[in-house]
Amino acid sequence: MKVFLNGRIVNEDQAVISVFDHGFLYGYGLFETIRAYRGRLFLFDRHYDRLVRAADAYNIKLAKTAYQLYDEVKLTLKENNLQDAYIRITLSGGTEGLGLWGGQHHTPTWLIMAKPLGDLPSVKGITSLNLRRASAEGAFRSKSLSFANNMLAKKELYERGLSAEEGVFFSERGYLVEGTVSNLFFARNGTLYTPHEATGLLPGVTRAFVIELAQRLNIELREGFYKLDHLMNADEIFLTNSIQEIVPVDQLDGNGVQVVGPLTERLILAYQSAIEEQGDVVYDKVDE
Repeated sequence: MKVFLNGRIVNEDQAVISVFDHGFLYGYGLFETIRAYRGRLFLFDRHYDRLVRAADAYNIKLAKTAYQLYDEVKLTLKENNLQDAYIRITLSGGTEGLGLWGGQHHTPTWLIMAKPLGDLPSVKGITSLNLRRASAEGAFRSKSLSFANNMLAKKELYERGLSAEEGVFFSERGYLVEGTVSNLFFARNGTLYTPHEATGLLPGVTRAFVIELAQRLNIELREGFYKLDHLMNADEIFLTNSIQEIVPVDQLDGNGVQVVGPLTERLILAYQSAIEEQGDVVYDKVDE
């Protein structure tokens, strides 16, 4: 694999990051995952906007326009001969010496990686986690490099013999929050429900887009505080993330549920249409 590291393409075995990098020392940094379709970066502008907002909250100097970052991602795809790909953009605090630093991080580390998509699930089972969702690190939840809570959730699933399942986090008060790498939706009597951001979830780019699609399709949607009973009484359940898109749930805590209900099917079709129609046309001018 070739990666884009701090302004240049290098082989993965030649990619070197300082031992003083605050992403390594303290998990201080951010990342975004984006899916490429036939070389197009779907919803790239929204991922960039989220990164900008989070970098400002983290006091990490971005110093890179959307067009510059787009071009670097496209170059990374080209160097790896990829069209349909999983892309990860990592932005760390960079090297500020040993010890906590409260000022601006002026020299962040940028890393862009791309890999083939591999097999993606058409349906997925979900399992209630015993581990609770940790509170956000700041005023709002960012896609932080500090991913220990999620890794411990994967460890729990592994130890329970449920590695293929998606774990569902609950808040300390017992409210549904999100999946280990996804946001959560469920439907009941023609209404779509999803946990409120105030539960502590990561406001996913795909989550926001699916909410928009529901509004376009005149599907009633409610964001709120829900418990396991709400999920158990749902007619349909699905997960969202940028790589797997919309994934219907076929099992909840070992019990079968309806795989693809009418609302889920409408949203999947609308999402696929949006991919065909939108792509990343806004940024095609970079290639001219």
